[in-house]
Amino acid sequence: MEYTTTVVLPVAVTAAAEMPDDVRGENALAVVLPVAAAAANLATAFVVSAVASASETTTDNTQVHKDVGGDDSIGVQHFDTVHQDQHQQGALESIMASTRVSLERATCIESLDQLITKLSTMSDRSSGISPGFDCIDNALPWNQIGVFPQYETLDSVNATRGIIPLPSPESALELFELIKFAWQTRLDYESCNTKENYCSCIGNWRPNQNVLKQICNQVLEQVMAREASAALNQTPDITRMWNEAYSHDTCPQPDTMDCLYIDSLIRLLTNETYLDSYIQAALAATSTIDVSICYLFYTDPQAKYILLDLLPYVAARGVKVRVLFELAILESQCLQMPLDTSSIDREAPLHLPEGSPPYVRGAKQFRSATELVREFFNLTSGMNIEARYWFARDKACGYRIKNHGKCHIFDGNSKNGKVIAGGSNVAPRPGSLDTDFVIQGEIAGMYSAYFDSMWTAMTPNDGGLAGSVSENEEKKECEDEQLFIACNKGQWESVMEPDTITGHKSKILFLPSTPSSSGEDVILRCVLGAINSASESIYMCMGHFNVSEAVSQAFKQATDRGVKVYVISNSFHSCDLRTGQLDLIRSLKRMLTVAPKVQLFVAAVKDGKVPPFLHSKYLVVDSRWACSGSWNMWMRSAFYEMEAEVFVQSESFAADLEEKFTREREQFCIPVKTVDECNQFLPKGCAICEGFGPFFDV
Repeated sequence: MEYTTTVVLPVAVTAAAEMPDDVRGENALAVVLPVAAAAANLATAFVVSAVASASETTTDNTQVHKDVGGDDSIGVQHFDTVHQDQHQQGALESIMASTRVSLERATCIESLDQLITKLSTMSDRSSGISPGFDCIDNALPWNQIGVFPQYETLDSVNATRGIIPLPSPESALELFELIKFAWQTRLDYESCNTKENYCSCIGNWRPNQNVLKQICNQVLEQVMAREASAALNQTPDITRMWNEAYSHDTCPQPDTMDCLYIDSLIRLLTNETYLDSYIQAALAATSTIDVSICYLFYTDPQAKYILLDLLPYVAARGVKVRVLFELAILESQCLQMPLDTSSIDREAPLHLPEGSPPYVRGAKQFRSATELVREFFNLTSGMNIEARYWFARDKACGYRIKNHGKCHIFDGNSKNGKVIAGGSNVAPRPGSLDTDFVIQGEIAGMYSAYFDSMWTAMTPNDGGLAGSVSENEEKKECEDEQLFIACNKGQWESVMEPDTITGHKSKILFLPSTPSSSGEDVILRCVLGAINSASESIYMCMGHFNVSEAVSQAFKQATDRGVKVYVISNSFHSCDLRTGQLDLIRSLKRMLTVAPKVQLFVAAVKDGKVPPFLHSKYLVVDSRWACSGSWNMWMRSAFYEMEAEVFVQSESFAADLEEKFTREREQFCIPVKTVDECNQFLPKGCAICEGFGPFFDV
């Protein structure tokens, strides 16, 4: 069933300048919105591209957009070289797998040099199925994606099943040179007497962390986003224009969108209940399971169990399983394969509910996420499971777009479909603080429709295969004899949950985002609308965070109205990603300058205890409205990272989040009341924590 409604949203005249004539109004934007399972992307309803024209031009007014898809002969030549690229990729992966790079202080540089030498002596260093993290100057035949017209993709990335597309050896060589420089900086820090001269990205890490491994992660994270950041740095006056695009009158308040919310059930999950709920939902599925994954942790027993034991078992029973991996993350994790982590990898024990499919294949030890995905491909070959990679770049500027939206959809086209989503990837990481939930009802159809659009976008030739899955689709036979016997016995039916979950009856809106060089973040726009509507209280916790000027001003106006605003923020004590820390602390200082009545709490060492990894992402307004999902309130969500969020009208769900906020604030956070107090968390600045774009430069 499909419902539509017309919604009128106020839009500034200047912000509407780039809109089509049929939807642009002088003072308002009126659109007809699909609000049930057929909705492919609600984000298009609120697109306000105030900076679109500026972001397509560099400082010297030269066009950044690349038009490289017009010559058919180029495409033919490219596909003729795919086999050659696969051969070269095999050589690169062989070097990655056969080389051990020490993570010990005394031998790390020497062993890394050996890897660099192997890469530098390869006969052909320029070939790779994936162009790597830098795509702006790539001259391969990119195709515009029909369902995401702001993006382009390469058909070759998903042309051959079972292949993990890797970048060229030349790209790998450059990355390892950067890692070597960062490692050498850390070694210099350890041996010097003036440690205060070094950035906290180099010096301040948890006692139980391998610092060299962590620094390697930080370098790769920075490299993945550097082209997007560089494109923003080249755009004149982007900070002012972007903030003005999120003015008060362009941000719809929740009551203006009430007709878009759908009655569904929702329940907050904990680290202890997540896997049980996942197993129950998977075993209850009768038609489809769709999974969107960003990060994959090869030492996480829950993730390995889901991918290698649970999903294959369910697929063998006839359920169609589709898995969408974020390719940039797999590439970065493959490039870390040579790191010798044998002395630091420790897997947490796995406790399954009684009657679950056993932990067998997932119990295998892996050296990298690449090995885990390879095992997944080998196991599921010939089964009712298909995998694809999300791989796209911004059409206007050419930098890669990352899919950060994580979700697990069970029978999404059924009115009783379920979704498990939130901040976790495949499953919560042991010892982390995250926010995940299970929802059931018609809202699952909106998740399913969005997943279909992403799946179709990654189909070679843009639509050669159907995106959705019919319940009557012919099922593949299970070629795994052990699974086949187990399925026929039906011995794990006992842990199937009832048709209806135990949860809060709520009104829910699912909203994905499609970031691009236009800078439109529809989730932020709606969050700002909720902040502007607050009359009593705001609770916000963000794992990755920076406070834009628009948010600071909204907080000021809220506190001036008498609204109590409480914010939990990360710091280098509680965050595994240092690339946003400089922007974060600078923005918090600005927030406390603009809105000094905001009550800020920072996860930090408290009573001698180091806080856990803070990855939660949620906001509660007036104890009645909440949002949660994969979305981080930072600039990457507007320009670089696709997200998936739910907005929930429910006093009971809001109460659960407020209770979580209060508990974690008291256990792990300290109050930070002044701008000067923020300085204890401010990095000195280095290549690792270099800001994303110019938004918080000083």
